[in-house]
Amino acid sequence: MSAPSSSEKSSIWSLLNVIIGSAIGGVVLLWVLAFVVDGLGSLRPKAKAEAPAATAAAPAAVAAAPAETPAAAAATTAAPAADLPVLEVLIKPDAANPLAYDTKTISAKVGQKVKVTFNNTHPTLPQPHNFVLGKLGTKDKMMAIAMSGMTLVDKGYIPDSPDILANTKLLQPGQSETIEFTLPAAGEYPYFCTFPGHVAIMNGVLTVQ
Repeated sequence: MSAPSSSEKSSIWSLLNVIIGSAIGGVVLLWVLAFVVDGLGSLRPKAKAEAPAATAAAPAAVAAAPAETPAAAAATTAAPAADLPVLEVLIKPDAANPLAYDTKTISAKVGQKVKVTFNNTHPTLPQPHNFVLGKLGTKDKMMAIAMSGMTLVDKGYIPDSPDILANTKLLQPGQSETIEFTLPAAGEYPYFCTFPGHVAIMNGVLTVQ
């Protein structure tokens, strides 16, 4: 057998180059296709995953609404007036200063019935006194009215005023009287004696909470 000529060798290498190039090209093509398919696969689940995220956020807004219900219920909760005991208060002229009440502050609850007994007894300096309760926040006004009523002898020195909520009559030494009332609003209610010259010292405050 004779050795292949140079032209035959050249043809063989050309054929091998074609085969090798085709193989490399096939590998590259497969790699490109795999990359494209993988890229498309990663994009599709992402689009699907984003939809539930938006859907899952919606119930949060719905769930937040019931949170207001306990706050509204707390705002409307209050102890009924019928459940409050009657507040009984005994007041007398002060032992050290007969021109002042011995009880200068009283505390009550909104809607609570208050029973005040004014016992006008003093061991050393008996004088006429009364107990007059004014409307909410009328202390200065009622003191001025009391000062202007010094001539109302026939009315027990108690002026006719819509700002008076409750009062005893003018009590002589040794007399006593009980009055009852209910205060529906919170605040400070002044009380005082309207006998001439007494109102500046003989006064106090009933605080309703």
